[in-house]
Amino acid sequence: MLKLYRTFRHTFAYGLVLSAIALSSCKKEDISSCGGTPGIMTVSATTSRSTAVTTGNLADWVIIQGSNFCSVSSVAFNDVEADLKNAYITPNEITLQVPRVVPKNVTNTITVTTAGGTAQAKYTVSIPPLAVTGMSNEYALAGEKVGLAGQNFDLYGVTAATGKVYFNTTAVAITKATPDSVYFIMPAGVAVGAVIKVAGTNNFEKQATFRYKDDRNILFNYDKNGSVWGGTDFITSGAAPGSISGAYLRVNQSIAAWTWTEVSANNNIVIPADALAKPGNYLLKFEMNTLKPFTTNTLRIAIDGDPGGNPPVNTYLWHPTTPFSTGGKWRTRSVKLSDFLTKTDPTKATHEVRVIIFDGDALEADMSFDNFRIIPVN
Repeated sequence: MLKLYRTFRHTFAYGLVLSAIALSSCKKEDISSCGGTPGIMTVSATTSRSTAVTTGNLADWVIIQGSNFCSVSSVAFNDVEADLKNAYITPNEITLQVPRVVPKNVTNTITVTTAGGTAQAKYTVSIPPLAVTGMSNEYALAGEKVGLAGQNFDLYGVTAATGKVYFNTTAVAITKATPDSVYFIMPAGVAVGAVIKVAGTNNFEKQATFRYKDDRNILFNYDKNGSVWGGTDFITSGAAPGSISGAYLRVNQSIAAWTWTEVSANNNIVIPADALAKPGNYLLKFEMNTLKPFTTNTLRIAIDGDPGGNPPVNTYLWHPTTPFSTGGKWRTRSVKLSDFLTKTDPTKATHEVRVIIFDGDALEADMSFDNFRIIPVN
């Protein structure tokens, strides 16, 4: 039989014990009269025991109120049993934490089992989704250590022990994992545009909202379309910092304050009309590599806009509040198109795109860029 009173191992849980002792109407002598089939009267949050709740989240603390709880052997949320080592149980109450585990079978119930029988109550646990939201370098080369960012990897078994990363059908082992990131070594031979997904336990899997080396809607990649005016001197295939997909742009010079440095420009770029009409459904992405930190001045990316206006129109402005450094590695940067694109004409056949460094601070620049593109978020 479970002990009537249990010792909590955590300070927070210990505080719940004190609160439960102070507020509970049960007494130790009630044990002798506790028996029979258990019953659940209501479920409440620990912050408001008088208010009934029927929904909650993984890892919430709850109080199950009812009767005949003195010989509890298990408490399950859906088909997942809670850890009773950290539960506080009296004949009329069970205070415990909802397990942070995704159920295999969702029944939207709490089930309390005792020596006298079983009791159930309706209770819906919100299950947070598995998400893959970013990749440290979407143009990573074979052999490079890469990270995927996301949410709830641990809940779905996307771990080094039980998970995999897939590029189309190529499975890749996970070398390290946290709840919001997984790491792996980029395999060789992955096709441009390969679909990326992660897989975990119980057949859980999730496809990323981006692709490997996504070459849709390229604005500048310095192989197919360079600059119509300005910027050609910055295009290189040099060994430092090194190519990830052919030629790239390297700005390696001192830039004085209020010096207009146009590093890319083209007025004949095709942009999907849907991206201009519904910018909230698209991202501006590019790869960046810093051999010197980006510390001052402002990077401006304008689409059919005035990057030097007051205020600038249709222009993404990046003025680092703290030094930004990739440590000499290529990294993917992602910007919501709707964050800066407000006045557009989707009926135009072609559009002007400009990349400029300009502001009132001097900058010792050594920054490289590649693969400016507009990508749908789905």
